[in-house]
Parts: sequence; C-alpha cells; structure tokens
Amino acid sequence: MVLVTALLLSLASCVYVAAEEEVVWQYEGDYDGEIEVGVSAPVQADPGDEITVTVEGEAKEDLEGVTMDIWVEGSAEEGAERWKSDEKSVLSYDDLADGDDFDEEFEFEIPETADPGMMLGHITCEWDIWDEDLEDYVTHSFDIAFPMTYLLGAITEAEFEKLQEDYAELQAVYTEAVSERDKWKTDYNSLRSDYDSLIATFEGLNSSYQSLQTDYKSLQADYSQLSSNYDDLETRFSSLESEHKSLLAEYDALESDYEATARELSNYTTYTYALVVATVIFLVTTIIFAVRRPKIVASR
Repeated sequence: MVLVTALLLSLASCVYVAAEEEVVWQYEGDYDGEIEVGVSAPVQADPGDEITVTVEGEAKEDLEGVTMDIWVEGSAEEGAERWKSDEKSVLSYDDLADGDDFDEEFEFEIPETADPGMMLGHITCEWDIWDEDLEDYVTHSFDIAFPMTYLLGAITEAEFEKLQEDYAELQAVYTEAVSERDKWKTDYNSLRSDYDSLIATFEGLNSSYQSLQTDYKSLQADYSQLSSNYDDLETRFSSLESEHKSLLAEYDALESDYEATARELSNYTTYTYALVVATVIFLVTTIIFAVRRPKIVASR
C-alpha cells in the first residue's frame, strides 16, 4: 500500500499556489493513514540561489523510532552530471504519539552549474508501529522523490508559461487520478470495515464455541459419572431384587408351615376340649354312681 501511494503521489503531487507575496511548490503525502508529510519550497529559483524548504507533518498513529531525511537534487552540465545536496535530518529516532506534529525549515544551496529545469525533492522515512494481529512492532517506510522548485536559467517567460499550462493539464489528470484513488480507497475502507466486523463476529462465535465446548465436556463428564452411578444402582437393584424374591420364597414357605402348624394346633385344641369334656362327664358319672351305691346297699 505504501508503494502504491508513493507512486501515485510522485506523479503529480505538487500544487502550484500563487500567494500575494510568494509562490511555492507544495507536496503532500499520506502513508497508510499512519503519518502525513507536507513540503513547501519556492516555485522558482536561479542556479547559485539558496532556497528555504519547509517540512511539516503529523502522526496519525502512535509511532516509534521515526527517522526522516530530505535532500534536493537535479542535473548539471546540460544533463551530463547529477548533483545532490547534503541530506538534512527532519526526525531522528523520535517517538510520535497520535496527533503529534512537526515543522522544520532547511536551507539548500543550488550549485552554479545546475541546469535549468525542474529540481527534485527526495524524502525517506522509516518508523515502527504496533501490530495487534502479530502482537509485535513492525517496520513501515517510504522513499519518495517529487518535483519542486523550477530553475529558470536560460528559460524564457513564454517557455515558463507553457510549462505552467502543461502542469495545469497534468494537475487535472492527477486530480482525476486522486478522485479515482479516493473511490477505491472508500471501497477498500468499506470492505475493511466489513472484514473487521466479520472478524469480530467470528471471534465472538469462536469464544461462544469454546465456552460451549467447555460446558459440553463438563456435561459429558457429569453424564459419564451419572451413567456409572446408574450402572452401580442397577446392579444393586438386581441384587436386592434377587434377595427380595428369595425372602418372598422363604416367606411363602414359612407361611405354608405356619398354616399347617396352625391347623394341627387347631386339631389338638379340639381334641383337648373333647377329652376334657369326656373326662368331666366321666368324673360326674363316677361321683353320681358313688353317691347312689351306699343307698342301694342299705335298702337291701
């Protein structure tokens, strides 16, 4: 994403601004929504001039160890050579919190031998940012060159106006490209939002699944314990049922013996009563005969 953004911005990212007292080139870049950078410089100069370049920007996330360097360069000796200024340090391993901004000015001297034409600005930047998915810091960077100050030299005013017209056409193309990029970016953000929503839903469902899995295992353990207890109770019940049947059989046998014994005792009781009655009758008869016998003898 950084490379795509850098390439788009490098094509036509300078805005020609005509102010009342000064004219400047402005360059602006936004890298993955993590850091914004803007560069301002004079729109035109002559070889041998010293120009002031302003670099400003703002962190859009919490960034650590941010380093940023800027320099300018161009051609010399009718394109036979290249010249490059010293590198200026904008940031040097600085930590930036979300919303922190920076604003620095640098002086660059243009060689006397510099060719007329567009001069280039060059920025490199590197930083570390926390990645929630990886749970670690990752390094992001960009390295971008962009057109800035135009060296007049032997160019005529008419040629310069023609360059301005050409630039206006390029700016229109760039604006259309930026509009198209913004549309794709909007679509991307929408898809990213849907993706994040799906991820959140998945994580919620996964958490619920893990919880249900834990509950299931717990219930499975309880079921196994209850099943084991049921088997023990069933075995105990079978044993008690067998003992119950044995006791019923013994009870039936005892009941049968009791009824037989009761019948015998009933018969013995009847016989005893009969014997008692017979004995009483016999005794009464004997007593009667004993009493009456002396009378009989006396009468004789």
